[in-house]
Amino acid sequence: MLSVFLLSRAFFFVVGAVAVAALPQAEPAGDPLNPEGFLGYWANWDGAWYALISTEGYAARAPESTAFFPLYPMLLGLFVRLGGSVAFWGVLLSSLFTALALFFLYAIAEKLFGIREARFATLALAFFPTAFYLNAVYSEAPFLALSAGCFWAAYVRRDFLLAGVLGAFAAATRNLGVLLVLPLFFEWWRWRRDLGFRDLLFVGLVPAGLLAYAGYLWARFGDPLLFAWQQGDYWGRTLTNPSVTAAAAWESAVVGAEYLTRPAALFLDGSPAASLAASNALNLVTLAFLLVVLGAGFFVLPRGLSIMSAVMVLLPVLTPSPSFPLMSMPRFALGVFPVFLVLGFVLARGRVLSYAWLVAGALLGAALAALFVTWRWVA
Repeated sequence: MLSVFLLSRAFFFVVGAVAVAALPQAEPAGDPLNPEGFLGYWANWDGAWYALISTEGYAARAPESTAFFPLYPMLLGLFVRLGGSVAFWGVLLSSLFTALALFFLYAIAEKLFGIREARFATLALAFFPTAFYLNAVYSEAPFLALSAGCFWAAYVRRDFLLAGVLGAFAAATRNLGVLLVLPLFFEWWRWRRDLGFRDLLFVGLVPAGLLAYAGYLWARFGDPLLFAWQQGDYWGRTLTNPSVTAAAAWESAVVGAEYLTRPAALFLDGSPAASLAASNALNLVTLAFLLVVLGAGFFVLPRGLSIMSAVMVLLPVLTPSPSFPLMSMPRFALGVFPVFLVLGFVLARGRVLSYAWLVAGALLGAALAALFVTWRWVA
């Protein structure tokens, strides 16, 4: 597992460094801009928001900054006080959480399926096409680690106090963390005769992370749901009929697919517009892929994990972005850790399939990482 972590992180770091040296930088379309200093190109787009919050707090760009949950920038801010580049500390912090995520995923898969499946589950995650975000100054790595750790504590250790605490931290990292109550409750129900009512109360700790953040927003800005309103007010996400989202996603994907045959526009244009349009095609393909994998997951995963995963995938469909209906779906997929349990189960059953998947994933991941570090949009 350690070799998988080191090899995959080194792979994406090298790709990023080569891309920054060899490709022209696109004109940054995001605001705020990424921080200057060592490894600053790993803090593009949302990474710039986390860097800003970690150094200047939420008030510097309130209320839109409140859409980003506090645990990751809070931890990042503690490290930044030691001195050095905020991007460096963000990358280091994300890398540490990635190592934890791989450990938890391996342990869950080993108990659920076996050693071979556990190895392929970690490989599937480490070389997933958007796994370069686990290097970046993004909350993907901590959310993935805390979510997987939460279920690991309940499923492998049967320690519901630890599970509740890790789940609360996950809910303070991203709002979807509250969904961890679903697999925890199912696990408690399965072992309720041995566990007792006290462990059910520990399951109730999970929403505490979100509630604590809401309490802070209430005290600081007078609105406990400010983070939710910003999804609509600033990013334009609103509750939408999923059939409308599907139609819009298809139309935008057809247009975006045209750019996939124009690599010069994607990698050399001075504007990220081509990559933004092309992302719609990747978004739709990712959604279709997730639905197939999670459909298979209903036959091999614990029921609570399957239900949680389905909700996590479908929520972005219910709250689309106007111009990019399934925006960020390939990145959101990283946080749905049961997907990689299913992939581990499938890939362990065929050597040719597993090698083909890993090579294709790494190659696509290299291309996407090159886009990201040069201020072009991926997810």
